Amino acid sequence: MNPNSPDTHDPPDAFERRSRELLRVSAEALDARALSRLNQARHAAVAALDAGARPFRVPGRWLPAGALAGAAALALAVWIAKPVAGPSAALADAMVAEDVEMLASNDGPELYADDADFYEWAGSDPAAAAGGEG
Repeated sequence: MNPNSPDTHDPPDAFERRSRELLRVSAEALDARALSRLNQARHAAVAALDAGARPFRVPGRWLPAGALAGAAALALAVWIAKPVAGPSAALADAMVAEDVEMLASNDGPELYADDADFYEWAGSDPAAAAGGEG
């Protein structure tokens, strides 16, 4: 038996003693009619258990089968939902190839051709070149 289990007979602490005392006092305060109804309910429950009316529980032989069916359903769902490489992967590869080609070329970007004066002016600003604010 585990020494840390709640089944051990340690001396009750103050909370447990107080709880037991309140339960005992409340049980003594019940009238005869309530005690009779509780006694009848207890006997009815014991008779139902003796007659075989037990609460639902999963039989031992069905538990492994249910676990296997659940694992198979989960595996099927993951397999079906797995993304498939389609045209989007080929398109992304083509875009990367174009970017690398543009970076590797010695030609200047085409965007400078639109407003060359602006880029020349921006490159010659001494405050921006020094890292200061303009």
